[in-house]
Amino acid sequence: MIACGKRMSYTGRNAYFLLYSLRMGFGLRDLAKAVRNKIDSFGRKGKEEERSIDEGTKAVRLSDQALSLLNDLSSELGPRPAASPDSRRAARRIGAGMEKSGNEAVLTTARVYARAARGMLLFSYLFLILSSMLALVGLPYISLLLVGAYLFSLYGELKGDGGWLRCFMRSDEATNVHAVIEPEGDVKATLVFSAHHDSARIRRTGEGWIGKIASSAYIQPASFALMTLSLLASSIMEIVGGTFWGFNFPSIPVIILLLISLAASALSFSYISLGDEECSPGAGDDLSGVSVVSTLLSYFSKERKEGRPMHGTRLVFVSFDGEECGRCGSRTWYHDNAYLIENGYNLNFDGLYGEDDLAFLSRDGNGFIPLSESLASRCSAIASSMGYRIPVGRIGILGGETDAASAAAASLEAVTLTAMAPGIQTPAHSADDTVDKVSEEALSRAIAIAIRLAGEIDGKRQDGAEESALLSPDRKYKLSRY
Repeated sequence: MIACGKRMSYTGRNAYFLLYSLRMGFGLRDLAKAVRNKIDSFGRKGKEEERSIDEGTKAVRLSDQALSLLNDLSSELGPRPAASPDSRRAARRIGAGMEKSGNEAVLTTARVYARAARGMLLFSYLFLILSSMLALVGLPYISLLLVGAYLFSLYGELKGDGGWLRCFMRSDEATNVHAVIEPEGDVKATLVFSAHHDSARIRRTGEGWIGKIASSAYIQPASFALMTLSLLASSIMEIVGGTFWGFNFPSIPVIILLLISLAASALSFSYISLGDEECSPGAGDDLSGVSVVSTLLSYFSKERKEGRPMHGTRLVFVSFDGEECGRCGSRTWYHDNAYLIENGYNLNFDGLYGEDDLAFLSRDGNGFIPLSESLASRCSAIASSMGYRIPVGRIGILGGETDAASAAAASLEAVTLTAMAPGIQTPAHSADDTVDKVSEEALSRAIAIAIRLAGEIDGKRQDGAEESALLSPDRKYKLSRY
């Protein structure tokens, strides 16, 4: 029994040492695996930092090219009203530059309403006069119908869809220009880099407090609101008094409100619509964006020639005409070139002035059209990873619009990079919009982000991953907003 016990004890010790050795072996293997993963992670991090530095160096070099191009375009082209001979000449000049990169430049035309804003202002004045006349003879309800018809057309203009009053306006021919770089494999996604080459008419500002009030963009809407309130009050008074279907004069307070709204509208019309026809040089708004798009085309063309093409992402580089008159050119372009778009993304550049004022817009079209929140956050995260703070902002109601709204309406994930975010004072739409107001650093950041975004989209489509490395679903991002 003792011998048997000793034998079992000996066997047990052997088994223990065997198990202990196996455990240590697996532990060492796990330890080695952990060390190897750590080394690989440091290597990946080093490569990412090296790539980030490399992209930054490229962007600095390319921004010199973009700034040089901006100087050339600004001196050659000058002011370029939408759908004018000057804007068409600008499209041909930009197309010639695109072809120097070895790409075919395609010029397309679009019918636009270059004076739609002035036309809507004129119609608002005429509708106010007609509504007031009808109200004075006891027909305020007819006036309300006219006001509603005008507001319906105005809503279409603000959204960029066009209103029914356009059938009374003259159309002109705008010219867009684009170039395409195809991937080496099947097209899995399309990334559109866009800007616009037409420049805005200079905003006329009056002198003194009366002139400043009259030249405000909010006077005409305020006149319409006051007119609508007076018409509603008059209609209610007629219903209560039993004279709804009769012809009679409104009350004195209603007449006073009507006269005030007419006077304010006439003053606004005289300052804004009957002002000078001078056009802005448009260096920042938006030859800065055009120079970035053209430089990106040159860069990606060189990459393809040197054996580093996109794997499955088609790149489109386009400059629109007609952005300053309701983005008519971009709306037509996205409609006519829908065949180019496959899983579409759009990074639009508009007004790249100061680098500290840059923001990615997630709402556009005078505040009525949502852009891609996810793409805006993604671009902001890319900027953050490169050491730039570029928050996400929005265009408010009546705050303007960019060509990204046309891309969003065409079902692309679209975002605009701009230094004209709400609350930022820029020389846009003025005679001071010259090259010296554009920061080279702003151009550099725009180029660097665009290159990184293209690489991420192409990598994502190749790997089939749902999220990029910068936007892991397990991480939460807090981005500043205006």
